Amino acid sequence: METYYVNGFFKRRNSAKISVEDRGFNFSDGVYELISYLDEKLIFFEKHYSRLSKSLLSLKISSPLSNKKILKLIIKRLIKLNKIKSGYIYIQITRGTAKRNHVYSQQIPPNLVIFCLPLRKIEKFKRGVKVRTSEDLRWGRCDVKSISLLPNILEKQIAFNQGYYETWQTKDNYITEGTTSNAFIVDRNGSIRTYPKSKHILGGVTRDVIIQIAKKKSIKIIEKAFTLNDVKYCKEAFLTSTTVKILPVIKVNDMKINTMKIGEITKILTYNINKKING
Repeated sequence: METYYVNGFFKRRNSAKISVEDRGFNFSDGVYELISYLDEKLIFFEKHYSRLSKSLLSLKISSPLSNKKILKLIIKRLIKLNKIKSGYIYIQITRGTAKRNHVYSQQIPPNLVIFCLPLRKIEKFKRGVKVRTSEDLRWGRCDVKSISLLPNILEKQIAFNQGYYETWQTKDNYITEGTTSNAFIVDRNGSIRTYPKSKHILGGVTRDVIIQIAKKKSIKIIEKAFTLNDVKYCKEAFLTSTTVKILPVIKVNDMKINTMKIGEITKILTYNINKKING
């Protein structure tokens, strides 16, 4: 049976509980982080911890842990208890438990839940995935990794129902990002294009690592929004996330990318991020 960490205690799944007055449950008043790990080694932990801290600061939620060393110890203990050598760590922090009221007290202690998830099987996606596009209906602070994910969930489900892997969202005709991933293209000049870091996208950890790799390989990176017309004439496309790292995109709506073959730049980036992760 799975073991969860809840507010200072390691508990079996059936006894791992949070009050129905938790503000995360009532208002989506909280943040989360997902960290992958391989053979019990946390991947890009420092970057994930930094993003978690920024999300908490943005929502003015106090951290339930005094430092990252304590968090790492808890995670390592969870991995051992669950006997899942490779997988994902899910961390959720809400503002806390209180009577339902939009106005909250600054004195509420936050609620913290951490648990393990097994690795997703993504082998079939490595040959390339298809994505659709839809209007971006999310709130105005997408840079905060909030647990309020309803627009993402609805669009991801539509994609699944229609036989697509993902939905890329558009704002003012520009593609911002996917419901669970960041979006990239390689333009006609061989430059990588992706939406710039701003309040309109979540600054993905894997996104940032891919950009670093590209720069080291002297591949030009342009953090500039692109349109569906840019997609129509691009050489390659791919997406990134913590769960899948990098996947080639071979079709967007009805547009075939690179005759539905994996591009050379995508192959280079895939090889190098796997090398970085595996040490």
